[in-house]
Amino acid sequence: MKLNSQKTDKLGYFEELNHIKDVEEYYQTHKNKPTVCRVFNKNYNYSMKHVTFLLPAYNEEISIGPLLKQVNAYQKSKVIVIDNNSKDKTAKIAKKRGADVLQERKQGKAYAIKTGFENIKSKFVVMLDADNTYDPQDAQKLLIPLMDDKADVVLGSRLRGKREKGSISRFNLLGNYLLSFFASLFFAKVSDVCTGYWAFKKCAIDQLLKEGIDSDGFDLEVEMFSKISNNKLRVKEIPILYKKRQDPTKLNSLHDGIKIFKRMVIYWLNG
Repeated sequence: MKLNSQKTDKLGYFEELNHIKDVEEYYQTHKNKPTVCRVFNKNYNYSMKHVTFLLPAYNEEISIGPLLKQVNAYQKSKVIVIDNNSKDKTAKIAKKRGADVLQERKQGKAYAIKTGFENIKSKFVVMLDADNTYDPQDAQKLLIPLMDDKADVVLGSRLRGKREKGSISRFNLLGNYLLSFFASLFFAKVSDVCTGYWAFKKCAIDQLLKEGIDSDGFDLEVEMFSKISNNKLRVKEIPILYKKRQDPTKLNSLHDGIKIFKRMVIYWLNG
């Protein structure tokens, strides 16, 4: 099989490589090709079959179907939806779309993510919100630094990337800038500490579970960033596309913003 560079650029490394049946043999034959070496190395075959997509969801029946349709383009990846007490058809739609659905009865995004983390067996994990504001195609950009062993955790930055009109209010934008400024001051440089789009090596998730996850809601991202930074794990940021929600946000900007900042100060003082 011949990898055409123009086709690879159009489809992305991973979709192209999904069609390779015997990746080990292909690597040995074509290991001089940069498009192959980017995904495979001599010791291990890294492809999308080693990736799990993790989607925490609460009353997302409007967005979960279209989102999973896009995620399912990565045919070899596992998809887990953690249903956090949805009152609508979120879980039913997710199952119909082929996702593994886990139930988390404790209300809060952090509880849902912890349940998801505890069920991870793959080498890499992509975590994104189930509201379809993040583009699954950007997952490739987040995964490449992990697969190239240049990072342990990669954040998708909305503030460095493109944002659809109306995707984030000026108040929330200002809040994100301020929280990211203090996170950079306290821990490590970051442009969008509140992003809901992350990619992890499993070793980073294991470290988070070992230390324990104390938050319960939207303060989860700050907790993860602080603990990852304090443990000297390698972090990168990649610009991403951020889309407008199709239904009202569940974020209480002022209340959650204050809660996030308090959480940040606690981990800074205890760090």
